[in-house]
Amino acid sequence: MTPWKILVLGVVCLVIGAVSGILVLYIQMARGRADLEPWHRLKPEGEFTARRIDEIKDLEAYAALEDRLFEDIAETMSREVEAWPVLSRLNPSSSTNPSTFPRNWNRSFQFEPDNVVAGALLLHGLSDSPYSLHAIAEHLQSRGVMCVGLRLPGHGGVPGGLTSVRMEDWRAAVRLAAQDVRRRLDPSQPLILVGYSNGAALALDYTLDALNDEDLPAPQRLVFFSPAFAVDRIAALARWQRLFSGLPAMEKLAWTDILPEYDPFKFNSFPLRAGEEIYRLTTDLERKLERLERDGRLGHLPPVLSFQSVVDATVPAKASLPRLYSRLKANGSRLVLFDVDREARSAAFLTTEANRVLSAAEKGGPWSFDIAIVTNHSPESDQVELRTIRAGVPVAELEVNDLGMRWPRGVYSLSHVAL
Repeated sequence: MTPWKILVLGVVCLVIGAVSGILVLYIQMARGRADLEPWHRLKPEGEFTARRIDEIKDLEAYAALEDRLFEDIAETMSREVEAWPVLSRLNPSSSTNPSTFPRNWNRSFQFEPDNVVAGALLLHGLSDSPYSLHAIAEHLQSRGVMCVGLRLPGHGGVPGGLTSVRMEDWRAAVRLAAQDVRRRLDPSQPLILVGYSNGAALALDYTLDALNDEDLPAPQRLVFFSPAFAVDRIAALARWQRLFSGLPAMEKLAWTDILPEYDPFKFNSFPLRAGEEIYRLTTDLERKLERLERDGRLGHLPPVLSFQSVVDATVPAKASLPRLYSRLKANGSRLVLFDVDREARSAAFLTTEANRVLSAAEKGGPWSFDIAIVTNHSPESDQVELRTIRAGVPVAELEVNDLGMRWPRGVYSLSHVAL
């Protein structure tokens, strides 16, 4: 064997050894997590799926399904759980049990104003519940907007519900709800889709499908909060790790987090399947956007209003610019960016990530949409102002307005914005 071949063989052995060592270490760490509980293992059989669309045709039937689903989950948990954690949201006697609140926000809700001027379908984020958008719904209702907050399949009951849900189930539920809301409106009354995080991706996904399907009522306005138009590339590996979880004693590998469930309206535990499905959704979304851009049909998209932070630990904050906004035609769209607190005393702790989104916004353009930036008046002040870059106007021509507000003490970023 030549010296060259010996060197190559040695390098290959080192790489294989390093990868194997990392894999073994990761598996040991995963197996060292907390034990899976009945609420992690339960896959509710009564959940809505895309296959049930001919059976569940409107929101009334969807609500009846939810009634049965939540009853079945409660009955199953009462049989399988011997000793409840004191603060578990599933513990019937816990103060965090959703049934102890005036309203169980894990369920789909409907707000009907006295005089309807529009209709809105609100879509929550991954592992969330309709609770995350109830304040927005209450505000819209006060403005005459009929609101439906949809509980997406896999959510609201037990975290195990997210281990079997599919992207197609979410899509089918959104279609059902959008068609139902549209039927209740007069033809002159607009349909608005409001999406938070993964819900924003689903809202955009539905809108793009509606451009190609006359049976789907197209929305006249889109409103997004922290839109998940992309996820970390490592999510692409979720499927392979989940496959390993089928091996004996490896079931914990199917989860990225196994945590106590004390939040009444959000899962703390997170299964790989959920991450796998949002990766599938955002990948498909990009393909649809590319196709419509190629066909010159993105001009048919309705105006979009987005709110997001320049720093977001949950989804890549920069993704909305190249994936959606840079492709929009001039139609009155607006991107609102919440900057980090740049007061001099905290500036030393900021990472370069805090500058990437602003840099892309301020160095690009002129844009076909407005960009509004909520940021410090100066490094010497915690007071904030609104800097607006108007559509079609050079970035240098900023409009500046004092908001009469300041950063709250101890808050330096809005991160994954929820209002």
